[in-house]
Amino acid sequence: MKFLSAHLRRGPASAGAAALLALTLGAAIGPAAAACGAAAGRVAVVSVDEHGEIALDDGRTLRIAGLDLPQPARGDPALARAARDLLTARFAGRPADLTLVSAASDRWDRALGDLASAAADGAPASAADALIAAGLARVRPEFETRGCEAARLAEESAARAKGLGVWRDPDYAVLAADDAASLARRDGRFVVVEGVVRRIGHGRARLYLDLGGRGALSVVASRKTQAAFQAAGAPLTALAGEKVRVRGPLDSRFGPQLEIVDPLMLERLGRAEMKQGIGPGE
Repeated sequence: MKFLSAHLRRGPASAGAAALLALTLGAAIGPAAAACGAAAGRVAVVSVDEHGEIALDDGRTLRIAGLDLPQPARGDPALARAARDLLTARFAGRPADLTLVSAASDRWDRALGDLASAAADGAPASAADALIAAGLARVRPEFETRGCEAARLAEESAARAKGLGVWRDPDYAVLAADDAASLARRDGRFVVVEGVVRRIGHGRARLYLDLGGRGALSVVASRKTQAAFQAAGAPLTALAGEKVRVRGPLDSRFGPQLEIVDPLMLERLGRAEMKQGIGPGE
């Protein structure tokens, strides 16, 4: 699993492409991208398809980067329609300000960014913010949107607390780390999972945060990422006994596993009541 910009339904991109894209982003867009993208001019929206992809008047297709949108074939199809309707009502047939988080298109020739327009009703001006606030998108960490995600996670938290949109649909709601049956049904999908770190396993190149017993989720992290998590206030080797929320593509080839490669893929939710058997492992 890689920390990349591809929609899961389209398949993963290569690590080489990600590295090249990172270099291109830094060179072509520069420091502004670290905030949350760079201004890329005024465009007009022609249409929005059922997957939330946006056709622009200049011939490009825009994917709103860093979001997991509801899809017609998953969960309640009304959620996908609601996301499309929101984008259509706000942007179709009118000018909008385009922000790009990458200088290059993705492997399916989609521009990666966001749109903004004046909202007379006081609603969020950004397409991404409007979808998250309405509960019609989950934050999906991507390399290109790393500067956007802290604010987006706060918006998502508010929508989740209110039970809006996807947060009341079992297909998108937060999963329990020890719910083996639900995890098994979501192999290959982007998921959000909560659980208590029961044990930390130490491999030669990876750390394993076990969130339960047999059949429960294991969170995998490369040792190379330890410094980044430490700097973000989430030292991986000190999380035993803590409740965490993790997000990313689920891989069930060797039991349910979720690889985290960026601190924004893990949220600390506080210490759990210590019980016998919770410990740092061997």
